Amino acid sequence: MPVNKLTHPIHQLEYSSGSIQIAIPDEESIRLNYQQSVAEGKKNEFPYWARIWPSAWAMTEYLDEHLELFNQKKVIEFAAGLGLPSLLAATRAESVIASDYLEEAVDCISRSIHTNRFTNMKAALYNWRDGLPDWKAELILLSDTNYDTEDQAAVEKLIRHYLNQGSTVLLTTPHRLAARELLQSLHEFCRHTEIRTVKGTDISVYKYSL
Repeated sequence: MPVNKLTHPIHQLEYSSGSIQIAIPDEESIRLNYQQSVAEGKKNEFPYWARIWPSAWAMTEYLDEHLELFNQKKVIEFAAGLGLPSLLAATRAESVIASDYLEEAVDCISRSIHTNRFTNMKAALYNWRDGLPDWKAELILLSDTNYDTEDQAAVEKLIRHYLNQGSTVLLTTPHRLAARELLQSLHEFCRHTEIRTVKGTDISVYKYSL
């Protein structure tokens, strides 16, 4: 059994697009539960989903400055974690799907959706290792999703799938050697790139389209 029940305090964030509320798990309860699962010999993954990473902050800032990317558009975020970019998009988008392969993350996003009373957004389970989804969207969000070399082929396939459908793909990532091959393979589709420094970390923002 977990050491203690996870708590998900609600935090309010202000953007020019609007005010949003987001559930963020308590770091201490996350840490204790993970340590307990390790002590019990469980093969649980480290809960990377349970915090907002610099790449998500950078993506959200970029979206807030480029409302035309999501205003009245269909948006999907993959490997969303806590879903911060998706929540911002939901303030103006036609529809938003925030997906992750972990139930804990999807449950947490669902709480944020309920708190904001968004009727145009849903959280969904999806793992790109299981194949391509049948969802349609005009904007695809991928925040810090290219760190695992074992997943890069699936991530590239997913990106190309949506590019071929005419979607715009927004990807944010810190500078990692592991990501270089994927970024190079998509270079011909890159229409804009810039670097933002978030919490002391340089984050590259890439916008892809045909």
